[in-house]
Amino acid sequence: MGRFLFVIASLFFLVTSCEKKEKQKEVLPTKTEMNISVKHTDYSEINEKYIDEIKPWKEYFTVEDFLQELKNTTPIEALNNALELKTLTKQFKDSLNIEILKTPAFKARINVFENETLRLADMTFIPSISAHQVNSQVEKIMMLFSSVNDKINTVYTKKKFDSEINLDSLFKNQ
Repeated sequence: MGRFLFVIASLFFLVTSCEKKEKQKEVLPTKTEMNISVKHTDYSEINEKYIDEIKPWKEYFTVEDFLQELKNTTPIEALNNALELKTLTKQFKDSLNIEILKTPAFKARINVFENETLRLADMTFIPSISAHQVNSQVEKIMMLFSSVNDKINTVYTKKKFDSEINLDSLFKNQ
């Protein structure tokens, strides 16, 4: 009789523990802020007239394509891609091969852009990072890439202006 009660009790515990596991599976996890997709501010683009001028700088276009993916992303995805963005940004900075853009003002913009991508990469190692902090960092990166593009537009607009108005010929006639 003792054995019979032991078997009945064991079956009872087995059945009730299985029911609890099934109930736990039915509860869907709630979406955390880290998994909510955010549409980030779009960055300004290079004027179509000047795209051909920077075509030799392939790394620029690689970074631009990568940032397209960050425009609408979750904080988790942004962190997952941060280390790759860090690598691409380093290549972008080191490969600047267009003489007219090799100015201190332009290099400063690229350095600040790189620093902010490094900050995003560092965030991947902070376990308690918040979605708000990640989203703010992505916004900064977009804003700084916009600044790089604005500077490119300004440099080539000035070059175009200078070539259209030959200042030397104006002063020689006096």
